[in-house]
Amino acid sequence: KQWYQRRVRATDMEKHLLITGVPGVGKTTLCKHVINVLEKRYQGKLKGFYTEEVRKHSSRIGFDIVSIDKTVRAPLARVLPEGIAKGPSVSKYTVDLNSIEQNALPLLKENEGDVRVIIIDEIGKMELFSQRFKSQVMHLFECNSICLVCTVPVYSITFVDLLKRRDDVKIIEVTKDNRNNLVNVASEFISSRLEVNL
Repeated sequence: KQWYQRRVRATDMEKHLLITGVPGVGKTTLCKHVINVLEKRYQGKLKGFYTEEVRKHSSRIGFDIVSIDKTVRAPLARVLPEGIAKGPSVSKYTVDLNSIEQNALPLLKENEGDVRVIIIDEIGKMELFSQRFKSQVMHLFECNSICLVCTVPVYSITFVDLLKRRDDVKIIEVTKDNRNNLVNVASEFISSRLEVNL
């Protein structure tokens, strides 16, 4: 694949932010707090999505894609009854590829208005079943006018490992000990990159 072969020049400065950490440590919560801070500073310049658990009677039955302006909510994955035709799956969750491509991808278009920051929560196993999602993510990493804030798994996925090795990314690992102190760190990093590139 062409995007596997692309390299970032060693002189490129850190521009994009990858938020990583073990499952359940608070990556999405941090992402939401950063969104709130950046929206106040750069109104109209953010777009993207985060993921939320879907629960029924206290049991988790899946995940939804939610746009940062909350106008879009669509299924990312669900626990489906036995016997129903299934697509790709992660653990007990069946991934809704059509929903990803119809609902998440439009939120990752950079050529709309004054968009300067795109939030992607997350770049993980579920989302990466979509080749179109992969291609758009790589396109965004090459866009000079866009800063990305992305959550990624701490464990190894080939595509994510390539992103982590880029010279233009800053990686923050969320832990239970530091998670309450990272909102300002992440927000100030993105603000500093926007000041350079505005």
